[in-house]
Amino acid sequence: PCSALVVLGSGGHTAEMLALLRGMDRQRFAPLHVVVADTDSTSLPKLQSSYPDLADRVTVHVVRRSREVGQSFAASVWPTLRAAAESVRLVARIRPQLVLCNGPGTCVPVCLGALLVRFLALGDPCIIFVESFCRVKTLSLSGRILYPLADRFVVQWPALAERFERAEYIGVLF
Repeated sequence: PCSALVVLGSGGHTAEMLALLRGMDRQRFAPLHVVVADTDSTSLPKLQSSYPDLADRVTVHVVRRSREVGQSFAASVWPTLRAAAESVRLVARIRPQLVLCNGPGTCVPVCLGALLVRFLALGDPCIIFVESFCRVKTLSLSGRILYPLADRFVVQWPALAERFERAEYIGVLF
């Protein structure tokens, strides 16, 4: 078994991640931990209604949102630092072998936490970032931040793989 930490984000990010989770081997990826932002009111109900059997098997962790949609970068510095500190503690406590995310802002502090855990030799989590289906020609903000840091960076459109050398194009996943 491989312990996995999956980051859900409201809206389309959650829909895409749930589609990915549907295809995961549930015996292989266990225990399964799910992270949601404290202001995300849609992801958990969507998980529970779409995949009740999966919802019963996951451990849910709530973290601070690092940046609200539309919030200026200057105004998001302090909340991002607090979210990062909280995420470091979470990742250090769980020590997942896999961190799987697809672009919600919440995933950036979680991935930074995973990198710090690796740096401190508290674990060696593999970070897999799956760029959103809607990103055809450019990377999302989370993608731009995590591109040089993720162990694997997956894109769903060939145009992105052509522009970004480390990106792995494996086709549309949903």
